[in-house]
Amino acid sequence: MSNQLKDSPIIQAFKHMQVALMILGSEGQILHSNHKTNRLFGYDNDELMGRDICDVLCIESLAELNAFIEPPAVDAFIKEIAGHHKNGDLLTLSVHVTIWIDANRGRQHALVLRDISNELKAANSVKEELKRANNAIVGAHIGVFEYNPIDDDVIVSDIWRELLELEPSDDVDLQVEWRERVHPDDLAAALEPVRLCLEDVRERASCEYRLRSRDGTQWGWIRTDIAVSKRDEAGKPIRLSGAMTDISDIKAVEGALRASVEQFRATFESPVIGKLIVDLEGNLLRVNEAMSHLLGYSTEKLLTSNFQTLTHPDDLDEDLRLFNQLKAGKIAHYELEKRYIRANGAIMWGILTVNMVKDANGDPEYFVSQIMDITEKRRLSELKSAFVSTVSHELRTPLTSVLGSLMLLSTLNDNTLSDEAQRLLFIGQKNGERLRDLVNNILDFEKFSANQMRFTLSRQQLVLLVEEAVMANMASADISGVRCNVVCPDRTVSGFVDPKRFEQVMANFLSNATKFATKGTTIDITIEAQNEAVRISVSNKGQGIPAALQAHMFEPFFQASPGTTHSKGGTGLGLSITKQIVEQTGGDIGFNSAPGDTTTFWFTVPTKDLGKNSTH
Repeated sequence: MSNQLKDSPIIQAFKHMQVALMILGSEGQILHSNHKTNRLFGYDNDELMGRDICDVLCIESLAELNAFIEPPAVDAFIKEIAGHHKNGDLLTLSVHVTIWIDANRGRQHALVLRDISNELKAANSVKEELKRANNAIVGAHIGVFEYNPIDDDVIVSDIWRELLELEPSDDVDLQVEWRERVHPDDLAAALEPVRLCLEDVRERASCEYRLRSRDGTQWGWIRTDIAVSKRDEAGKPIRLSGAMTDISDIKAVEGALRASVEQFRATFESPVIGKLIVDLEGNLLRVNEAMSHLLGYSTEKLLTSNFQTLTHPDDLDEDLRLFNQLKAGKIAHYELEKRYIRANGAIMWGILTVNMVKDANGDPEYFVSQIMDITEKRRLSELKSAFVSTVSHELRTPLTSVLGSLMLLSTLNDNTLSDEAQRLLFIGQKNGERLRDLVNNILDFEKFSANQMRFTLSRQQLVLLVEEAVMANMASADISGVRCNVVCPDRTVSGFVDPKRFEQVMANFLSNATKFATKGTTIDITIEAQNEAVRISVSNKGQGIPAALQAHMFEPFFQASPGTTHSKGGTGLGLSITKQIVEQTGGDIGFNSAPGDTTTFWFTVPTKDLGKNSTH
């Protein structure tokens, strides 16, 4: 380009135009570019001069650029084309191309360029946002609608139609359909948000109402939110937009929650059981009237207190131990018999049950406690225990004398007593022994119930104690027509037992096995060493224990079957006492029974001293 052309007024004006402009020669060389173009591509002044257009636009040749122009047109607008920045970055441009013929230089091109990168990013962002919003609406199953009050016309989305169970092909008056389906009692409330927005009382409003299913069989709950979306020049609302959501599940949960709260409230306000809500430090947050009545304090007074001050000092340590274990998540709940101090200083015995309530994160939030007054029950139980103990002791003394006398008579010369007298003497001895066993069982049971049973444990060679028990049971075995077989691979095994109580356990097991064994069979007594214990089992073949009764075998006074147990005799206390002895001396106890086959009762003896030489 000549200096004269460069300095012409047209070119000077071209340089200062505020849009990116470029002139190309017939071969695609850049004849001129203004400062906007230079800055767009990152070049200094006149640095683009003479370069090929393919250096700054992503095209193969000038012909590719010409291809955008469809004759007879002499210009074209390219909405989007890529460009090269000097630093290698890609640009997204829009280009307006104009062709003209210069008499001296032939075909030339004028290009107006604009960087649309940011616009595309913004447009894509808007598209993504609209896509996310639409996905959210679809995913949340929200029905969208617009209402034009001037024409009384409504436009609804597909999901809105789905909520009313309408097919796209259903040709119905949407407003009539909706009104007929809204519960008559809720129609005024359902229309209220429309009135509030149209009268410009509120910018937005919402409501909840019942909507009948299309088949008329059930009612669901709908929530509608409405807002003013367009106003006329005077500011009057002329269009409303709304969203409709099915909240039937939420309403069902709310109903269940209300029912649960009402149930809790009714239970909490029990007139006979004291109820407390306690915080993590033991302070009382809420109490019911029954609790105030039980302890004699006003509700206000109790709410300024804590469970520690209400507890008898001798029972506080155990309560705190369990309370802290529950708070630490080591136990799920706990139950405890403890004493409370009433307002008048009297003592109340109660059964305390404590459960923990956790927050949404699973952390302890508070405790719910219930207390039943058992003061009178304990008093009567203590009176009963004292009475039974007194009666049993009063029976034992004369019974011992009677049995002694009968035994002395039995040692007389056989010719002294007639056969009838000897028969009566035998019957008297046997029934006296049964009565003695009954009294002893009752006394033992009372001791266990009152935690007064004393054990003196020592290491003993167990096979010797078992053999002594078998010898003591020999007469009963002979009468029942069975024999006993002791199996002990290692006769040196030993364990810590109270010999007297061990004998009592074996006597109970052998007596039961003898009573219920099939005549002519063998009772197997097995002694075998285990980890830190010795297991002793007594097996017999017989009718077995019915499956329905097996869970009750160790319960006190339980009789397995009137037709069986009563005919064989027994107090119903033997196995219960046996279980107490075994467990309180550090062992385990159990049984296995196959109906019509073998029944095995077993217990274990610890091989280490567990420190049980005390009253339990």
